[in-house]
Amino acid sequence: MSNVANNGASGEKTLYHGKEAVFRKLAFGSGEIVHNVPWMLVSAYLAFYMTDIAMIPAAAVSILFLVCRCWDAINDPLIGSLADNTNTKMGRYRPWMLGTSIVYIPLVVMLFWAHPDWGVTARTAWGCGFYFLAVVAATSWNIPFCALNGVITPYPGERASFASYRIGISSLACAIPTAIFLPLVAKYSNNYANAPRGFVLATITVCMIAVPFIFLCIGGTKEAIKPPKAQKFTPRQMFETVGKNTPLLIICVGFFVYGLLAYGRTSAAMYYFNYYWGNADAFTIYATARGLICGVAAFFGAALVKKLGSKRNALMFGNLICAVINFIAFFLNPSIISVKGCVAILLIDGIGMGIQTSLLYSMIPDTVEYGQWKSGLRADGLCSSTTSFMMKLGGALSPTIMLAMLAGSGYVANATTQTPQALSSINIVMNLAPAVLAVVSIIIFSFYKLDGKMHAQILEDLKARGQFEAYED
Repeated sequence: MSNVANNGASGEKTLYHGKEAVFRKLAFGSGEIVHNVPWMLVSAYLAFYMTDIAMIPAAAVSILFLVCRCWDAINDPLIGSLADNTNTKMGRYRPWMLGTSIVYIPLVVMLFWAHPDWGVTARTAWGCGFYFLAVVAATSWNIPFCALNGVITPYPGERASFASYRIGISSLACAIPTAIFLPLVAKYSNNYANAPRGFVLATITVCMIAVPFIFLCIGGTKEAIKPPKAQKFTPRQMFETVGKNTPLLIICVGFFVYGLLAYGRTSAAMYYFNYYWGNADAFTIYATARGLICGVAAFFGAALVKKLGSKRNALMFGNLICAVINFIAFFLNPSIISVKGCVAILLIDGIGMGIQTSLLYSMIPDTVEYGQWKSGLRADGLCSSTTSFMMKLGGALSPTIMLAMLAGSGYVANATTQTPQALSSINIVMNLAPAVLAVVSIIIFSFYKLDGKMHAQILEDLKARGQFEAYED
């Protein structure tokens, strides 16, 4: 284990320093490539793929999304608690990541293997079955990976730095598939002459990018903090641990709002540029550039915390950027601005999203110690899975609501023009709803009181109780 060091002039304690610190952060952040490169295809393209390529009715897809994503959310605490109770020489969380990596990518590929010549029932059953399995596999990687952020170092400032690397790499990992996926689909399908073939081959190609980073993430990280000895959770203790943790409950509500905002916009973007602006190519430009901007902005999250005094203040600043830009974007249309102008304005939102995303995830580990301080139980996996549950619950509702709105407003797949009601629904989900939700997030986090000073005192109390212990090399 690296020696504790002071980080330059700031005087903040760090567990890693120099080249080792950079390597550890890059290795940790590479786990987002494993998760997000395949899952970005699901988030950005699955709704459009199912309605317009696999030819599954929009109403059926909306139900499918709701059922599977609700199960995905419920599944999170289960995986989190199982991971918390795991005890191996590799630690608690990396064994889960290693086992899941074997099945995750193949399941995503199968999800994009369309059979449009099958009957509606068979096509829907295929999509539902593999979506169900894919979300379980994604959860089994992502929840232990998120929990790893809480045990990789005990120091809040260094955690924020790890989270900044993570979200920065995550944004780049989202930008890569959006930049190359549709061009690959066009290439493999002979310019969409055989779209089902194009989608599955493009999915295979993109997903292979993630494979080497499985080994980098698992091999390049360590779990630096031990749970209390002989710790085991009962279901009652799980609920009590979460219920007593006020900062965690606030973050959970924040993640629910974040899920509504992020997943809704991601699902709507393909429809927005394809039908509202009549320029499908703009989606690729927008999604790629926004991912890059989010990634760069995330790296400034830790610096912004120092400037504004706390993670909470920096996060609220990011939300303010999103609220203003999305509200402006709601009033844009082709009669007053070009699609390039629209993309340019929307990309400013990426700055706010990058900041708030990196800080949201960096705040979770701080609540772990708060919960341990209150209950005596250390539950990194449970805390991560609870926030993930709330985010996915929001993420399940937003595309479901959008698809239901499309189904009820006369949306016709692949039609040259859509009804005004359908276009309005797309614009609301893409712009107005995120603006309102960003304001809601600001209000929610105004009640968050766990700052750096309070967290430092909590660590001292835990050490005095003998409840804070590190792994030895």
